[in-house]
Amino acid sequence: MDLNALYKLTHGLYVLGAKDQRGYCGCIVDAVMQVANQPVAIALSCANTGYTKSCIDKTGEFSLSVLCKGVDPFVVANFGYQSSRNVEKWKNVEYFEQDGLPYLCHNLATFRCKVIHSFPMQSNTLYVAEVVSAKSDRDAEPLTYLDYRSYFKQDVMDSFKKYTSQPKGEPMTDNNKKWVCTVCGYVYDGDIPFEDLPDDWLCPLCGVGKEFFELQ
Repeated sequence: MDLNALYKLTHGLYVLGAKDQRGYCGCIVDAVMQVANQPVAIALSCANTGYTKSCIDKTGEFSLSVLCKGVDPFVVANFGYQSSRNVEKWKNVEYFEQDGLPYLCHNLATFRCKVIHSFPMQSNTLYVAEVVSAKSDRDAEPLTYLDYRSYFKQDVMDSFKKYTSQPKGEPMTDNNKKWVCTVCGYVYDGDIPFEDLPDDWLCPLCGVGKEFFELQ
């Protein structure tokens, strides 16, 4: 199968937010689309290994912040290249809270959604969710996954390298090393040991195989 064909099905990039026991968690998603008008509903796909996905399963609700062109590359790096299991990502960006969910400031639009149905698959779970509220914040062009792959990815990776090079107080040890995608910088944070993932497992951010991951 030519996986490059899938990249022609481009989508926007969004910050997905949910509530956990500490406060809030979040990640970058790209597979979102409207699927109904009555009620207004969207479909959202999440990787089964993601921490934010596990929080949505517990609460049944989530927020979406639509990213636009010109967004700070660190926003994508912050939510896409590290795990909410280990990092309180929302504290790294400007955000606001509304009815118990987080939303990114300076976004294109926001949505609050309640899960109606979920359809688990081997790598991802597809959620169908009712849009409880929505707000269009400003007129601008949305940032797409094609934009990310075409010209924005290097800026995102550079911003993450700058962030991780800053002193955090504790040295890295073998016990906290992570499997990192050498193509897009995604950090695997699943409950299943990386070595035990199936051979056909793919990076949920850029779609490459396990052979492109290194322990860092």
